[in-house]
Amino acid sequence: MRRTLLLFTSAALAMCVVAQQPSTSPADESRTPVAVRSPNSIGSDLAVPLCPQHFHDSLARNGVAAPNERGVTPASIKNTVPAQMTQQAIDAAGKTHIGNFTVVVNVLVDTKGLPHDLCLQKSSGYGLDASAASAVGQYRFDPAKKNGRHVKSRLAVAVRFLTENPPPIGVPRSGEPPK
Repeated sequence: MRRTLLLFTSAALAMCVVAQQPSTSPADESRTPVAVRSPNSIGSDLAVPLCPQHFHDSLARNGVAAPNERGVTPASIKNTVPAQMTQQAIDAAGKTHIGNFTVVVNVLVDTKGLPHDLCLQKSSGYGLDASAASAVGQYRFDPAKKNGRHVKSRLAVAVRFLTENPPPIGVPRSGEPPK
């Protein structure tokens, strides 16, 4: 009887503790899934930091507009630079027959439309993370606006890579000896 009472009390206490925890998702918070580095990442990819799960942005808190902040027109891409496909990704596409990759780079856009503080939201590895970050670092943006004035904001930029006609699995590329 005593054991049952203790278990019940522990369960009730746990329910109270859970119920009293503050909410971790205020309306102005920029929340993304936890970024995980691809197991196929190579040395150059490791130089690009992973994004934190929370940015906690707001114009009042840190001068950076949150994604859904009231009265803010979001930043947009103005000029792009093509990201370069890597040989590692081409080779992997030939082995796995998966020829398309997407890297999502999160960028802080300043009031002049210049990118800062790049980080990875979605990693593909094979050197593509570094290639995407390098390209996005050269992009130019139309900055976010509030009441006609430019404000800092964050933007997630998806960079897609597509290999041309990866060979079927097991078929060597021209010039490669059969395996």
